[in-house]
Amino acid sequence: AFGMPASAPRDIVSFDIKAPTDEAKKVRVNVKQDIHGIISLSSAQMVEEIEEEAKPAEAGKEEAKAPEGEKPAEEKKKVKVKRTNLEYTLTRPMDWSQEEMTKANEQEVAMANNDRVVKETADMRNELESYIYDMRDKISSESQLGGYATSAEKEAFLAKNTEIENWLYEDGFDATKKVYAEKLGELKALGGPSEMRASEAKARPAATTALQQNIEKYKTWFSNAQGDEKYAHITDEEFTKCHAKCDEVSSWVYEMLDKQGSLAANADPAFKVVDINNKNIELTNLCSPVMHKPVPKKKEEPKEEAKKEEKPAEDAQPMDTEDAKPEEGDAPAADPPAENMDVE
Repeated sequence: AFGMPASAPRDIVSFDIKAPTDEAKKVRVNVKQDIHGIISLSSAQMVEEIEEEAKPAEAGKEEAKAPEGEKPAEEKKKVKVKRTNLEYTLTRPMDWSQEEMTKANEQEVAMANNDRVVKETADMRNELESYIYDMRDKISSESQLGGYATSAEKEAFLAKNTEIENWLYEDGFDATKKVYAEKLGELKALGGPSEMRASEAKARPAATTALQQNIEKYKTWFSNAQGDEKYAHITDEEFTKCHAKCDEVSSWVYEMLDKQGSLAANADPAFKVVDINNKNIELTNLCSPVMHKPVPKKKEEPKEEAKKEEKPAEDAQPMDTEDAKPEEGDAPAADPPAENMDVE
């Protein structure tokens, strides 16, 4: 059943609960099944009902309350439920060993790698097939790649293209990814030059214009900046070096354009777009730092601390606390004349 071999066990899981065997007891188990369909035992408990005996004092009160001649009503005994957790073990007959799991994992990885190889092989085959049809139409049209390939190049490419196309639908239908890649490389070696020339011819005008505009920008700025006091911090040597670089790159551009103008469209270009971009970067790296050279900050002279001038202390005038003494050489003051006293 369920695609399992006949020798496979039919039990999914078994539980062995350790419970007392001397008498029959109620055992409560909680079984759970997760979202993956795996069954597990969460708990196992032994349930016992224990009757509690009435206390003697309470029994005497019931007999006193009962009327004479009647037996007291029997009191219902309280029942207490006792739950005891039990130990248990799980056995899964269909569980895999570590060795079996490792083997299955290796098989899965091998199948995934096989699927990847099949997909990559199909992708490479489709790429080769697309290149065959796409390039056959382009190289035959003068409005596309036909004008950028010589007659010999066209004949060689179309011959190889037809050869590989026939091979693809015959012997090469079940070839490997490596073989498809090699065949694609053979075609690109013949069709690549014409594709390169067409790509260069398309991108060359924009790259050349960008370089010439950059040259003109720096020449104009340097001519205006040399007489401006705002850029007095730029030295004559720096201006001369930048002007010389602009002239050098400008001459190179006109020389290359003259050479390119004398070549046919199906000839290799005299210079490539990457050369133009490199010249543009070279020019910018030399002139831009000079153009954006910051004005040096003026050195601030250390501020001299204001010296406090000490005013000379004025001679303090002594305070007169006693009668002024006569100076030497002055005659002492005369005593006042004594008054005549009458004595009887």
